[in-house]
Parts: sequence; structure tokens; C-alpha cells
Amino acid sequence: MGINAIYGAGSFGKIFYDSLHQDVDFFIDDYSKAKNYQNKPIKKLKDIDKNTTIYISVLQHSKSIEKQLRENGFGNIINFTESIKTIPNILDKIAKENYLWLVSDKPKMINDVKLSKVTELLTDKKSKNVLENIINLRKTLNVKYYIDPSDTEYFPEDVPILNNLEAINFIDCGAYIGDTIEELLKQSSKVNSTISFEPDNKNIKILTKTLSILKEKFHKTDFIVYPTGVYSKNDILKFSNNGIDSSASLDKASTLSVPVVSLDTAILNSNPNFIKMDIEGAEKEALLGATETIKKYKPNLAICLYHKPEDLWELPLLINEIEPSYDMYIRVHEDLYLSTVLYCISRDRVCTN
Repeated sequence: MGINAIYGAGSFGKIFYDSLHQDVDFFIDDYSKAKNYQNKPIKKLKDIDKNTTIYISVLQHSKSIEKQLRENGFGNIINFTESIKTIPNILDKIAKENYLWLVSDKPKMINDVKLSKVTELLTDKKSKNVLENIINLRKTLNVKYYIDPSDTEYFPEDVPILNNLEAINFIDCGAYIGDTIEELLKQSSKVNSTISFEPDNKNIKILTKTLSILKEKFHKTDFIVYPTGVYSKNDILKFSNNGIDSSASLDKASTLSVPVVSLDTAILNSNPNFIKMDIEGAEKEALLGATETIKKYKPNLAICLYHKPEDLWELPLLINEIEPSYDMYIRVHEDLYLSTVLYCISRDRVCTN
């Protein structure tokens, strides 16, 4: 029997170990301060034999990690997608941790009546199939319904998200370090302006640097940054962020204060025609705070549906209630249904350029 290792000694690495257990010889983690877990050593990548079979437990950027490992001479790699499909009962174990949409209380993940209405709103057969698989996986936690991630996030080839736009006025809610804006400028040369909302100070520093570099190349594009979150109203909110769940929740006792604004007050006169939201579970409140903007300009939307179980039906139905002229699509761009994105393209958007 060969040598087996888990890449990543974080929360998912420990869940992987609980399932694989006796088949694991050690962990690989260049950043862990711990020396071992459950009497299994945590080693650095440089010390690992190239014949080791490696299970990648790092959820985000799993494919890039796999690529890096192969470039470093490792050939026996089981990436995150393959691990989920092969490790017994792994979804049940993740559900016990209440990770984003995947929770132990199955009824919280399903609302058949409302999901049926969402299905009726979807434009293409692929979106309906994607939603059907999501529903079936939530009901059964059977990996046969697991969707392999595909396409470029926010710009899938088979969704015409930019086709009805001339000069693009992009609103990036949850701008992170500017990666979506960089991709947008690769996808289109007709970007008139970008307005970024990002409350995290560390991210803002990198975001500002990224946009400064982009400005040197794209002289005619205006780049604006709001150091705030996005919500239903202008306020200062307190959030908590616990465990492996990366979605934030309101917590009056928290010491983490975040300034937030509504899009209706911040950008109503900015002629937006493309809005993206990936804001840690605050998407519903942010959409409520963008009601007048959506009604007035009918911008294309790319809205994340995975932070909370109910987002899968609440957000599409809310958008349809605000503005019923949208064609809707759903695509999955990352493992474990992270970056499940709702794309909304108005059939009669007012041209604002």
C-alpha cells in the first residue's frame, strides 16, 4: 500500500481525515503552526516524496493547487472534486459543520413550492438541470448529483451576460482584491467605469494597488472604490464570522464593525448596467437596498446564491418581484456549489450609455 497524505490541515483537512482515517499517513501544510493532528504529522511540501498520493482538501483554488503540485513532480493527486466523489459520507460530515448552504437540518435546504417557482423563471434547459441537481443533492447528499465546477466565474461562455451592453458601468459588491474587475477587462474593451465596494482593510490595500495598475493600461476607464459593505440602508453593522462557515452574520455583541451603504443612495445616478454581488450572505439585504436602481436601469446581475440555504429560492424570487423583465440563468463555478451564481439579463433594459 502506498503513502497517502491530505493537502491542507485546516477544517476540511480534518473532515477528510475523519473519513479516511487509517489510510492517511500525514498532512501537508506549509502554513500550519501545528506539528501534528490526531498523532499524524503535518509536513512541509518540500519534504514530501513525489510518489505520495495526495488528497486536496483545500476547497477554494483546488484546481490551481493541483496544477502547482503536478508542476512540482507529483503525479498521484486526487483533487477536491474527485475527493468529494470518492470519500465515503464526506457530504454528511461537512453538513454537520453547517457550512454555508450545506447544513445538517435538511428541511432548511429545501422549499419545494418556492423552488418550483424558481424553476419556472429559468431561461435555459441547462439552468433547470443545474437547479434540479442542486435540489436532489440537498435532499439526498448523494454525490451522483454533484456538479463539477466549470466556466469563468461571472463570465460563463453560454450566458450572454455582456452581450446587451455597450459601454459597461460595473458595480462590484464584494470586490475583494479586484480579481473580477481584472477578468471583466479581459472579457470586454468597453468598460466605462467600475465602482467597487469592499469593507476589508487588507483587501482594500491590494484592491487599490490592482486598480492603480489597471488605470495605467485602461486610461479611459474610471475606477472608484467605496471602503464599505452593501446593505439595505446606510448604517454601521456588527458582524461575526465563526468556524468554517465563511458567511457573516449580524451580531450586536461582535467587535467587528462594518460601515454599509445601500446602492440606491450610493450609485443611483451612476448609470449602472452590470452589478455583481458576492457579499457573505448579505445579498438579500443588498438587493432590497438596490430596488430603485434595479427598477430604473434594469442592470444585468450576477448574484451569488450559496452563502445561505434559502438564498437559492429567496434571491431569484425577490429579483423577479422587483423587476420581472429578467431572463435568469444559474451556473456553478467552484466545488461544493460555491460560486453558484444567478445571472439576470433584462429583456428590455434601458440603454444608459
